[in-house]
Amino acid sequence: MGDRWEHATDGYSFRFFSPEQVDQILREGTVRGRKGSHAAIERILRHEPGLQRVELWRRIRQLKNPARRPHFRTVWTPEDEKILRAGYQTGWEGKREAVCRLLKRHPDWRPHVIWKHAAKLGLVQRDSKRGRERSCLVWSEDDDRILLDLAGYKSARVISKMLHRSEAAVRYRLGMLGKSSRVHPEGFARSALARELHLSTSAIQRLIVEGMLEVRDPRITRESLDRLRRSAGLEASRKNEAHAPPHVTQGPDCEMAPPVAGRSEDRSSIECPVTSGRPSRAKRVWAEVAESLGITGDTVKRLIARGILKFYDPTITEKSLRHFCRHHGSFIEYDFLNRETREWLQSSMDWVRTSGVSASYRLAPLRRHARVVRRCTKCGRSIRGNVFYRHLKRCTRSKSEVSCISTR
Repeated sequence: MGDRWEHATDGYSFRFFSPEQVDQILREGTVRGRKGSHAAIERILRHEPGLQRVELWRRIRQLKNPARRPHFRTVWTPEDEKILRAGYQTGWEGKREAVCRLLKRHPDWRPHVIWKHAAKLGLVQRDSKRGRERSCLVWSEDDDRILLDLAGYKSARVISKMLHRSEAAVRYRLGMLGKSSRVHPEGFARSALARELHLSTSAIQRLIVEGMLEVRDPRITRESLDRLRRSAGLEASRKNEAHAPPHVTQGPDCEMAPPVAGRSEDRSSIECPVTSGRPSRAKRVWAEVAESLGITGDTVKRLIARGILKFYDPTITEKSLRHFCRHHGSFIEYDFLNRETREWLQSSMDWVRTSGVSASYRLAPLRRHARVVRRCTKCGRSIRGNVFYRHLKRCTRSKSEVSCISTR
């Protein structure tokens, strides 16, 4: 230590502190930060005025960053290379044994030096990125299925890495299948869309199940499938399918609703809108789920409507919402919307108010409660429909006084 100080200070001889004490003072100062380093330097200079401040700062940097070990040049003998070649020819265990044996023969070597020399000798087989691609292979049905499942949700670069093909090959195959490689991140959350259109979240879910609205990724999550298999609901659904009479109709609310004679507004006929053509992607995915669970597609449809089976990405696409506004615009009640929502639907979503009247007419009896608006006099919130009474139970204020604003 003293030799280092003599070399750094041109042979300066310490009078009050020893070199070891100076280093200890500097270490304790650096622990306290910049101010501690200044205080340590001032303390040393009061007793050792012959030292320079620059020399002390240089010493602090040396203490913070100690000198690295000297670099040893490795000299490989024919015997060392023979051990290395024999180990790499016997697999992974042989490689480890060869490296350990060489490290024992040369304690100053490092493992990365041995690995680098093995690559230099050509003992490591590295597959190039172009060699790992499968662009020359014929597209199989599994490749097309994965490609169609990920199209629109993952970029062509991500899909190419998953399928081990080039990005150009993925784009070309998508074009051959009539799909686009463009990613569509836009969409609407179910709860937000329900608030804007003044529909319940369960109604939005039924519209998704019936194919009138399309979600971004209709695949069923593995967690919800495992939860269903562990519960008793799956066996109950199978028993209901086995004992259900053929004349019984099942509504989207997942309850068995037998038709009542002479009743024009049957529950199942009211809540179940006219089924429209669902996207082929959702049909294929839900059919595979039904086959894996051993149940029918209608049962899977009811489980999705009840929220037991969940989507990977339940965000509603803008394209499906525009299609819904064009062909089923009568499901949206014009009187319940505010001015901004009306302008947005008419200008951006091509909303046709009179489209799909025959299907939406059967939902009219269920919407009568939504024509009444009530206000909570304590919190001042105006709420439309019977959901007001649920608000009364959850309101953080004291007991609310009900005042009816408008009744139609």
